[in-house]
Amino acid sequence: MIAILLIGLGFFGCELQAFSGKKPSVRPEFDREIRVHLGAYDTAAVNSSGEIIVECYREGRRAEIFYTSSVIGVFRYRKGLAVRDQNGTLAMGLSLAIFRPRFPNVFLDFGGKRYRGGIECDLDYGEASVDKKVRVFNLIDVELYLRGVLPGEIGDRTPDEFEAAKAQAIASRTYAIWRLSTQATDRHLKSSIEDQLYLGATAEIPLLNEAVEQTSGMIMTYDKKPIAAYYHAICGGSTSPIQKIWGGKRIPYLIGALDGDYCQWARVFFWNEKYKVKDLQESLSKYFGAKGQIPKKGFGRIVLLKFEKDPSLGRMARLEVRTTTGEFVVESDQIRWALSRPSVPGAKLPSTRFNERVIKSKGQIEALELSGAGNGHGVGMCQCGAIGRARAGASCDEILQHYYEGIQIDKIY
Repeated sequence: MIAILLIGLGFFGCELQAFSGKKPSVRPEFDREIRVHLGAYDTAAVNSSGEIIVECYREGRRAEIFYTSSVIGVFRYRKGLAVRDQNGTLAMGLSLAIFRPRFPNVFLDFGGKRYRGGIECDLDYGEASVDKKVRVFNLIDVELYLRGVLPGEIGDRTPDEFEAAKAQAIASRTYAIWRLSTQATDRHLKSSIEDQLYLGATAEIPLLNEAVEQTSGMIMTYDKKPIAAYYHAICGGSTSPIQKIWGGKRIPYLIGALDGDYCQWARVFFWNEKYKVKDLQESLSKYFGAKGQIPKKGFGRIVLLKFEKDPSLGRMARLEVRTTTGEFVVESDQIRWALSRPSVPGAKLPSTRFNERVIKSKGQIEALELSGAGNGHGVGMCQCGAIGRARAGASCDEILQHYYEGIQIDKIY
């Protein structure tokens, strides 16, 4: 998911007619307490302003419980985990350690951030034991998780944008439940934009919390199943059918929608990028090298860049690169990764909605100029478009129905 830093919420009613007095018709298999992966480290330290319960597990069974008010250190010791506080080692040879606040309304601190719920630590069971890291997860109720997602995903909103915040809460809840019930084999979510940007309790905004509370338990469904509720920052005028962006089958509720100028208010709606030939050489050789596609003779010198646009989308569908050693092709959304931005080192291209100008000198490519619109993959809800629609008076129901065609909105708890 794409994080956007925008600007407070109000309290408006969401016209979700499917909710009133109805029992849940959709019951996806997932636990309310979810696991959010915070990272993997050589050592980890967990702290709290109050007393911490330390649950120690061996071979999947809880073996010991400790109570402490000091910082807890977690580290790899031989074939398991060890935990210690300021008084020394508490336990060793653990398969799992879970830390929970002993009393309500107490938070746990990890990595400079504050979290609700508990913290779980285990080992990354890779092939090489010497490379094992301490994996850290936040154990948290899905509704409290969303409080840490909305600030990073849609930003602080104003009262006239509150319906967009509620639409984001439903989309984020739907995505999480879809992933956990149908996609995540290891049953956890990442805290980065690989899933949804999760910033913990540190980033909570009261008015965004209200958006979560007013939509509690509400998800989008199609054929009585949670949908793949993808979203992105700025569509640039229209969203895209999922199969044209990532391939695969057509999905009825992700067929794309015209968005007009609803997202054009965004400061970064338009963008430009310039590449010198050395920038292109570096970016493209790195991309195709990571794919294992470069021949033994090397990437060679670029002699041709050929772009093909999908006229129905206004997005680039294919880039052909010819060098002195071979031909390379990259399609659709992967073009954003292949043409990483020289103006923002390490960043991918904002979108595939752009026009190109290849500059040549004496028949050789000298530079490339791109002028584009939008930010993100273009599938599902346009977040800035949703905000624009809310400003124009649309309800969260209307917003979601526009971007996800034919969906139902169900309250599952």
